[in-house]
Amino acid sequence: MSSKRIKYIDMLKAFCIILVIAGHMGYTPAKVKLLLYIFHIPLFFFLSGMTLNVAKYKSFFEFFARKFKTIVIPCFLMNISIFFIKSFILQPQFILKIDIIHFIKAMIVADRMHIYYQLWFLNVLFLAELVCYFAIKYSDTLYKYIIVYIVLILCGSLGKKLYEMEFWLIWSFDLVPYASIFILSGYILRKDLDTLQRYFRKAYFLPVVAVSIICGVYNTRVDLYYQQINSAFLYFVAAFFGIWASFILFKNIPNIPILERIGSNTLIYYAYHSPIVLYILDIIMEQLAGKYTGIFVSNYIVAIVELLLAIILCELITKIINNTFPFIIGKSFKAA
Repeated sequence: MSSKRIKYIDMLKAFCIILVIAGHMGYTPAKVKLLLYIFHIPLFFFLSGMTLNVAKYKSFFEFFARKFKTIVIPCFLMNISIFFIKSFILQPQFILKIDIIHFIKAMIVADRMHIYYQLWFLNVLFLAELVCYFAIKYSDTLYKYIIVYIVLILCGSLGKKLYEMEFWLIWSFDLVPYASIFILSGYILRKDLDTLQRYFRKAYFLPVVAVSIICGVYNTRVDLYYQQINSAFLYFVAAFFGIWASFILFKNIPNIPILERIGSNTLIYYAYHSPIVLYILDIIMEQLAGKYTGIFVSNYIVAIVELLLAIILCELITKIINNTFPFIIGKSFKAA
């Protein structure tokens, strides 16, 4: 993949994490959230598939070890760091009520029965990439890929049934089949990107956006984490067309350095934006919105201001972690 392609993929990652932040903000209007949830998490999984490379690993165990080091360990370390920040800095008044055992259980089991810091995506990503490893290794024909997709759809339907029956699977395992569909699709696109890029022309943008919005709105509000996909057909059509529209947009705009920067640090943004950044900003924005009613005349304005502030604070946290605690995200200290 050329440097240009990598740059617009980084911008797509930035776009995606900005949508995730907006989706988690309390002031974001419900109509906007409906549109965001159509495709933002599917896009994240899809982009993970775009960067997935199983060929460079000599064995599954080497692949497993690498993914464990770069996904699972950072997930645990970020959870721990967030726990201490929340407990000792943001909510010291509850320090005597801290239940360490409950936190450890929540972090390890991550089964939805325990509240933890919204890092379910990383657990599911890890498991789904393991699934995709075998799917890619043993699917050398279109026929085999079709079988894999059918199996994943059936397993996803089973996972949805289990969730509805309140069988809480550890690490949100019921979401893995659907996540694998998006990851595998991203991998396939990257493999044939030179051929498929002709479908990223600007002329396709408005029709593709229209299909995504129509299907998404008709399907009503979705949320993958809660297995709330409503019509599976409409969900996947809306999601894939939303992903397609995103690629068309970012393939046809100039490189934006700030987005490239954010895109290379989405792991940090994802982990800390909700439990730390939005926790602080929700308190601030509540005070500002109540005091300056002439400025904050609608939730749209409040949401835009909060989103900009959230990006600034996330960028500050990114600098601190990259420069002082890089081991948290699986990186080494830079040589002086």
